[in-house]
Parts: sequence; C-alpha cells; structure tokens
Amino acid sequence: MRKVLLAVLLALSAFAAPAPPKVALLTGELAPPAQHGLDKLRTALLTAGIQVIPTDDHADYVIRLAQSPTLGPEALTIQRATYQGKPAVTLTGGDAVGLMYAALDTAERISWSTTNPFQYIREVSEQPYIADRGISMYSMQRAYFESRLYDARYWTLYFDMLAADRINNFIVIFGYENGGFMAPLYPYFFNVPEYPGVEFVGLTPQQQARNTASFKAMIRIAHERGIAVTAGIWDHIYRGGVQGGGIPGASENAGKRTPGLVWGVTADNLAGYTKAALKRFLEVFPEVDAIQFRMHDESGLKRDEIQPFWHDVFASIQQSHPKLRLDLRAKGLPDAVINDAVDLGLNAKISTKYWMEQMGLPFHPTHINVQDQRNRRHGYADLLHYPQSYRVHWQLWTGGTARLLLWGDPDYVRRFASSVRLYDGNSFEVNEMLATKMLGEPADEKPLDILKPAYRYYDYEFERYWHFYRVWGRLTYRPNANSDVWEHEFITRFGPQAAPHVMKGLHLASQVLPRIVAASYLYSNFPTTRGWAEMNRQGSLPQYANEQGSDIQQFMNVRDEAKSILQGTDTAMRRPEETSDWFTNTAANIDEEIMWAEKAIGRKWSPEFGSTITDLKILAGLARYHSIRLLGGVRYNLYKQTGDLDEFDTAISAERTALQAWDDIAAAAGDLYNSDLAFGAHAVGFSRHWKEEYTLLSRDFESLLAERQKASGKNAPTRRVLHAPSVPPVVRLQSAIVALPGKDLRVDARVHNPAGLKWARLRYRHVTQFEDYRASDMTMNAVTGLYTAFIPASFIDPKWDLMYFVEVVDKLGNGRMYPDMDVATPYVIVKVKR
Repeated sequence: MRKVLLAVLLALSAFAAPAPPKVALLTGELAPPAQHGLDKLRTALLTAGIQVIPTDDHADYVIRLAQSPTLGPEALTIQRATYQGKPAVTLTGGDAVGLMYAALDTAERISWSTTNPFQYIREVSEQPYIADRGISMYSMQRAYFESRLYDARYWTLYFDMLAADRINNFIVIFGYENGGFMAPLYPYFFNVPEYPGVEFVGLTPQQQARNTASFKAMIRIAHERGIAVTAGIWDHIYRGGVQGGGIPGASENAGKRTPGLVWGVTADNLAGYTKAALKRFLEVFPEVDAIQFRMHDESGLKRDEIQPFWHDVFASIQQSHPKLRLDLRAKGLPDAVINDAVDLGLNAKISTKYWMEQMGLPFHPTHINVQDQRNRRHGYADLLHYPQSYRVHWQLWTGGTARLLLWGDPDYVRRFASSVRLYDGNSFEVNEMLATKMLGEPADEKPLDILKPAYRYYDYEFERYWHFYRVWGRLTYRPNANSDVWEHEFITRFGPQAAPHVMKGLHLASQVLPRIVAASYLYSNFPTTRGWAEMNRQGSLPQYANEQGSDIQQFMNVRDEAKSILQGTDTAMRRPEETSDWFTNTAANIDEEIMWAEKAIGRKWSPEFGSTITDLKILAGLARYHSIRLLGGVRYNLYKQTGDLDEFDTAISAERTALQAWDDIAAAAGDLYNSDLAFGAHAVGFSRHWKEEYTLLSRDFESLLAERQKASGKNAPTRRVLHAPSVPPVVRLQSAIVALPGKDLRVDARVHNPAGLKWARLRYRHVTQFEDYRASDMTMNAVTGLYTAFIPASFIDPKWDLMYFVEVVDKLGNGRMYPDMDVATPYVIVKVKR
C-alpha cells in the first residue's frame, strides 16, 4: 500500500506547478532615493510571484544595481547581459536618483509580465533633457490644504507617483489671492521672538508644532524619492484688494485682527519682520531646497516699497544662505531688483509665465496680447537679453485651464520640452491637477469631492490624473521616451481592445483646451482667478464677438475677420472659419474614438472608464460649442459693422445651435460630477457646474433675442459667404543658423502652390515680446526658384537673438505662416554671434 501511495504522489508531483523563478538582487549600500527604487523593485518581483534572494548562488536571474557618477546627474543605463552564466540586468545610475529611476522603470516593466520577469525590460541609456521638472500646488483654501498636509499616506502615494514619472521638484505655493490665508506664511509654523506682536490669530503653539512637523514629514517623504521641495512665498503682508481673490468680505478683513489671518505685520515692521522670519524659516526647515518669491504689488507690497524691501531681504539671504536657490517671479519685477540680486551673487533665476495664466499652445506665443505687450506680466517680455546674467524658469499655468477634466497629450509635452530650452532654459513647472480646488470658499469649508460616491474609483483624487503626470514627467526627462511607458497602463485599466481608443480619444481631447485659449478666448479671462475654459461660456455672443485669443499673430479674431470679409483683404493668419473647422473635426474624431471604446469595453467596464468617457464627451462638446460660436461671432460682427439684419438672424441661429451644444455638455456630465464644483470664486463669475453655466447662457440668448427685436437696419441684397477652409501654400524654410553683426541675414523659402503665389513676406523681430514684427517682401530667384528676403545688418544687435517666420498667400486668397504651428514652433530662433 505504501508503495502504491508513493507512486501516486510521484505521479502527482509531475503535474505540480513549477517552482517560481528566483531573482538575486545584488547591490551595496544605497542612499534613500535608490533604496526607494530597490524597495519598489523587490515589491514588483514578489507581486509577480518571483522569489527574491540576496545572492546569485541559486538564482535563475540576476539584477545588479550600481552607481557611476560619470553618467551625470539623474542619468541611467539599463543593460541586459549574463552574470555567472545566468540572465542578468544591470541597472546603473549617475547618482541615487538616476539609479532610482532605473529601478522604478524596471519594476514597472516586471509588472507587465506573468512569466519571464525580463520580458519587457529594454536596454536604454538616458539622461534628463530638462534638469528641473516641477509640479506646483497652491494653499488655496485652509481646510483643503490641511486635509493633505496632515496625511502622510497621501504624500507617500503622491510622491511615489511623481518619482515614477521622474518629476524632481515640488513647489508648495503659500498664499495666492485666497483671502489672506498665509499672508505671510511664517506664523502658521512658528512665532518670531523679536516680533511678539505678529501672530496667526487663533492658532495655538500645539497647532503650529503640528503644522511644522507635518511639513517636515512631507519634505522628508519627497526627498526619499529624489524630489526637491521649493517653498513659494507669495504674500508678505495682507492688504486686501486682489489678495482677497474675490471672496466676499475678504478685503474688509485686511488690517483687522481676524481669526485665520496674520495680525501684526505693518508697513513699519514689514522688512524687519520678513528678514527675521525668513531666517527663522530656513532654520526650522533647513531641508527646503529653494524659495520662490512673488515680487510685485500683488504680494501685498506697495510699489514704492518693492525695491528697498527686496534689497534688505536679498542682503539678509546673501549673508545667511548665499547658495540658496531662488526663483524670482518676473511679473512687475524692475531691472533694479534683478540687478541687485545679480550684484549680490545670489543663486537666482527669473521665474516667468510661459503663456499667460492659462494653458495655451506648446510654444511661446508668437505675439502676446497688446494690452500687456510692454510690461513684464506674461511671457518672457524683454528678459532674454545679452550678456546673460541669469536663467529663466518657465511656469506653464496649466491650473488656469485644465483644472478638472482629464488631460494628457504626449505631442504637446514633447514640443513644450523643446521650447523650454530657449535662453539656455533648463527648468519648468506646471500646476498639479485640481490646483484651484476650493478657491474662493471660506477657509473652514469642508473640501468637496469632485465625483459622486457611486463613481469614485480611487483613494485620492490625484490618482485619477495618472496620465497627466506620466507625460509631463517622462517626456520632459526624455522627449523620445517610448510610448509603452503609458500604453501598458491603459491596457491594464481598460483592456487591450478598448485601451487604444480611450488613449487616442484622450490625446485628441487634450488638444481642445489649449486651442480654445489660443484662438477663441476673451482676454479679460486670462487670470487663473477669472477664466476657466473647461466651464466658462466666454460671455454672451456680443461679448464673445470681441474675443481676441492669446496668440494674436497666429489667429484672426472674429471682429477682424468681419472687417476682412467686408474689405476683401488677404491674410496669412488662421481665420475663425478655419479654427471652427478644426474644432468640428476634432470633436468628430473624439466621438469616433468614444464609439469604438464603448463597443470594445465589454466586461472591462469600470467607473474609471465611465468617468473617462464622460470627460471626453465634455471636451468634444466644448470643441463643438466653440466651432459654432466662432461662426456666430463673425456673423454678429458683420451685423454690427453693416447693420445687415440677415447677418444678425444668422448669428442668432448659430447661437441657438451653440446653446444646444452646451446643453449636450451638461447632459454628458450628468450626475457623475458633484453639482458644486468649487474651483474659483462664485462672486466673480465662476459657475459650479455646466448646468449652471447653461442657465446663464440661456439668459444671454434671451437678451440677444430682445436685442434683435429692437434692432433696425437693412438686408443686404446677397448673403455674404464666409471664408471656407482651404488648402494653403506649402513652404519649406531653409533656416539660417547664426546671425553675424554687421552682415545681412538671408532667409530662403521654397514655396509649392499650384494656384500661384500672390505674395510672400518675411516677418522678423528681436527675441523680445516688447517689439512688433517688421516685414520684408520676399522675391523669387528665377535660377534657384527660392523666395528670398534679408534681415538687414543694421537690425542685428548683439543684445538680442533674432526670430522670424514667413507669411504666404496664393492667388486664391489662401494663406499660411511657416513654420506651421500645428507641427513645429511657428518661428525660427537665430542665435547672434557674440
């Protein structure tokens, strides 16, 4: 009997599952970021059912981790080979952060396979394209901020994600038009003995100690993942006005002893207190890696205080922390203050807006709005001059635009990364998703969930935006990163059939908001605290008829288009009709991907799929709304400029269709989103849901009908035809590489156009947004077939680099600017030899 039992057991063992593979992790002592990577790698192996052993004696596979400073900061290599005759992977980092990136990438790829742990591991050699890759957050509202500040698990998961995505700088912005909360930030953490009269009203020493310990813990968790922490000190004294942020009654609290605000900072002690408090801040938080200062009057400073205040602060920093990295916000920053920082030898960059306080297209605007063209408010202004004494830190205010809806466009980020290199740039920051959540709400208001409970599929809301962080981090670290770093995640979440359509739909939908901001936006809505492209209708049709967009060189507005139709003028700009057509086609393409995704999802349907499709439908709806609104805006302007009532009636018909498009947006949102989405002060026009905005749009439409009833005018004998989108001439530039002072710069272009060219012009200026473009006609060389023009020697100034583009219009009136903004930066930057 025993022999029979033994035989049976032996037979069964032949069918038993094979022993799990064994992987040896070979490494020496590691710094915290590399140790974090190793821990994640070990977890990935164990989760995959793989045994992890400390030596290679009995291993089936070997993973070796090492550092080699010769690779450079944050650089890495991943190499496949053999070790002691066994399959092996060697992970090497130029430092602990580079090694962490290699380990995290390997851990993720191991999770993709259920058999061979090395199946998806790729051999790579990488180094950061942009050195400092930042995400910023605001302390917009106290209750929301503290719900995060005190939650160590939140920071652990958040920074785990940022580290995996290769974000290496986290900026915590204290104070920003939020009713005086943290204006300034210091008493929130500690009191300054030399100034006993300054306090955070109602805050106990125990609460201060908790705040300090929590911020220290946050910094520690970030550092363990190779993420630097910058403290953004944006308010220095609370004086109401713009600092109130539109919160009812907030400005009236300035100068009063109010619970939740700082009391005791006055004009008399402002500089002295700030110096003492900042010194104490750096003693309490020596772990802070950098300080970002808001410099101008919106920080509470009066104009005549700015220069002496900063001189005192700079001198104090130079004495106590001369190597401290500083970001000096450029808005309203005079040369005298910049020169003061440079002369003192401070480690300072000038931090400026990449576009405006909204998310435009992935290049520096070709021409910013004239209202702010000759001041340091938006863009690089006149900052990029030579000889160069500082670098620029670029801030893309994504949080003014992409606040709530899913976003992730790899091509946008690749192009953005290239543009960051302007003026030897090597750093940027974008706002985190949900950056302005609870803006405008009372300080103690409980933070609202964005999705209703039935649709919630995450522990923390940031997890919903995984693709946003993935593309911003991985593609600014390495613009040519393989798309598999996000494709596998889409497959994991939505299945192999639906994933390609969800992904493509999201990439298409992510193009909508930047195009709205660039081409069909009321300029008055540029502030983060005023405009919101995701939910703002952009006013009534008469208001929209004055839209200007925010690249006024690339896009013709509806008012100027009406004039052009009436006068029969040509343009190389994108007319509203062409932009309308772009929105129409983009919406249709998004709809198609939604259709295929819904057909393919099958049993993989999930709340995440449902909420993702909802966002895609909303963004497609916004595209349709603006496609219609642009045409209605042209017709309304034709009426205003001619008195033609037929044009008014056509505009009303278009607006009726736009109203329906917005109703479709509200229906798409359905009951998935909470009805009270607080992302801006209600008092200054922020709606809380698309349904609320629909109500306002309906009222606007009734007012438009009432205007029509009172209108008097005439009917034109024939209806005017709007410009139909058409095929423009094609230009290939032969770009100049370098300009020599004292010598004309020649620019050549080869033009292909079957209809025949009507005219071609070279447009050029120095790389300063204070200037308008000059024009020079291009003439064709009969021998070479090239169109040629010159930037004259007298214009070439060593103080500035040059930029140019070419405008062409054919004999049918079709125009375009080159380089084409849809595929490249729409101008050429030429370095001047110095």
